[in-house]
Amino acid sequence: MGTQQLLLILVGVIVVGLMVFTGFSIAKNYYETSNRDQLITTLNDLALLAQQHYRKPEEQGGGGGVYTRFTIPRQLHWTDTGNFSATVRATRVDFTATGKEIGRNGRTVVRVTARVDQNRIRITITN
Repeated sequence: MGTQQLLLILVGVIVVGLMVFTGFSIAKNYYETSNRDQLITTLNDLALLAQQHYRKPEEQGGGGGVYTRFTIPRQLHWTDTGNFSATVRATRVDFTATGKEIGRNGRTVVRVTARVDQNRIRITITN
């Protein structure tokens, strides 16, 4: 083979390698972002359930102005998206969601937190 043919083969191998690497990076970014978005959606649903519990009278099974007896529904503790936990206080609930995909730092999984009180829901992306 001539040197031109070897050079073309080498350039072709490099281009294909770069395309595979780029495709892998795009897919990884998609899965990470998708997992984070799913966690945020579930946290928002949990926050709305907590606020509903807070506003519902005790006679109807609610909190009657406190979050104290709020619990995460059993089917939402562990999902295909991740794990959810709550720290319940009388005036607020702090949720933590841990995903399945590696997050922005490249070492640990995606993590999102939410703080809920009677007036608002504040969601924070931790990783």
